[in-house]
Amino acid sequence: MNRKTPEWELYERVVARMLVDQLETDLCVTPNARIVGRVTGVRRQVDVLIEARHDTDNSRRLIVDAKRRARKIDVKDVESFRGLMEDVGATHGYLVSPAGYTKAAEKRAQAAVSIRILPLDHLKDFDPSTWPRCQRKGCKHGRVFWDGYPELTMVLQPLHASEPVHYPAVHYVGKCDRCGRFHVQCLVCNDILAPSEADNDCGHQCSCRPPWFWLASIEEDDDGYDSAELHACLMTGQVITVDRRSL
Repeated sequence: MNRKTPEWELYERVVARMLVDQLETDLCVTPNARIVGRVTGVRRQVDVLIEARHDTDNSRRLIVDAKRRARKIDVKDVESFRGLMEDVGATHGYLVSPAGYTKAAEKRAQAAVSIRILPLDHLKDFDPSTWPRCQRKGCKHGRVFWDGYPELTMVLQPLHASEPVHYPAVHYVGKCDRCGRFHVQCLVCNDILAPSEADNDCGHQCSCRPPWFWLASIEEDDDGYDSAELHACLMTGQVITVDRRSL
């Protein structure tokens, strides 16, 4: 039996989807992120996490709280959200609601928090159940949220030509919206791979056998905080970080 997606979860996903469509490609988006608080030391849930894609840099971290409810955002909502921002080390935050916000909430938000209105009519025809299912065993309801489209190039040497041919291959990269597992889809062979950041994962290569493979790992930033990263490992030795999620 298919799980019916709750309305609040649909609202969070549509906010995340709209952000992917609007942000620069050097930023990655993670829905339903889990980050260990720097102050509390407990794992905090973040509706939408936005951070640097290509390196372990948390200095530009942004978070979004999508509040799908009938009442307006008030001062208590802003103060609670600012506490979450401080705990997870976010430099800016967005509070999104279909019902608007009070004048007091707007004043309390100041420069660190932006409040936005997203009407519920944006949910019309939005159906995350059409997204690919998570490939991780044991993840029952997860769907793959694509947030990046890296293009890698294969260099082919034809038998009867002097100049090599550059053959670009485009991929989708993203994470499960429930467990966070990285996924890659090759648009040449349509394989979907799910690299794990576990130490015993030796990498994944799709059916068309390009001169690269995909590997996930846990990396530590300069301040000692961990993030999971997805890498494209080229046979030339070059390693390109194509997606991230902080832990």
